[in-house]
Amino acid sequence: MSRLILLSVPIGNSEDLTLRGKKTLEEKTLFFVEDTRPFFNLLRSQGIESGKKKVYSFHEHSKDSRLQFAKKLLEEGEEIVFCSDAGSPLMSDPAHPLVNGVLDWGFELETVPGVSSVIAALELSGLPPYPFQFHGFLPREPQKKKSFIALMGVLGKTHVFFESPKRVDHTLKQIKEALPEADVAVLREITKRYETAYRFKASDYESERIGINFKGEFVIVLSCIEGRDKAPLLKKAEEMALNYLESGSVKDLSKLLGSLLDRPSKEVYGSLAKMKKGK
Repeated sequence: MSRLILLSVPIGNSEDLTLRGKKTLEEKTLFFVEDTRPFFNLLRSQGIESGKKKVYSFHEHSKDSRLQFAKKLLEEGEEIVFCSDAGSPLMSDPAHPLVNGVLDWGFELETVPGVSSVIAALELSGLPPYPFQFHGFLPREPQKKKSFIALMGVLGKTHVFFESPKRVDHTLKQIKEALPEADVAVLREITKRYETAYRFKASDYESERIGINFKGEFVIVLSCIEGRDKAPLLKKAEEMALNYLESGSVKDLSKLLGSLLDRPSKEVYGSLAKMKKGK
């Protein structure tokens, strides 16, 4: 039967692969993967032969050509298993365009779930687990990141995001400046040998940073204070939004705000266009 199977794989500890996940790796022969090297390493760690596997890379730079290739394979009755380097192939990984394609083309979609760094980070953080919002990686540009952090403060709930080890320190400094009352958990190397959790008030970051090892993979959980007067924050968010527009497009910001505020991006776009015109 023609279908796409989304297979979640371990995020750092090979023993976290589910029985169903291992069976999928053993029995299926056609795979799309983010990077072939980690995939073959995973097969070796599970004692699975790779000789008869057909493995194709699928990443940001190859997705256009691979989408047409995937459609051709599905039309021929093939099953495609999609794996990322770690965790779910959909969370900050490249599977989403293929998922959309599969549904548009009328083929079946299946998931073989597994460990999630997002849920694991929430568990380890000790912060309120719901409502929470996952943001993938924050914007790299300092001004856009600053605006994004301010908007998280307006929403007043728990936020989870990934960050590069090269940018963790700078991001935490920005959180300290924008949201000093927030509770923060920095989770490093989740499920790996040197898994570490750092928990502190954002205002205390300068004293806490001395003990943080900035090497490895990071997930940050941020819990913003609820029940306070949001008028100053809303005003600040509006100013941040206008600043964002100086370096980004109205369309980009409308998508960002729509995601954060659970509003249609087209509706947000109209409001922002009026704001920019009246500036």
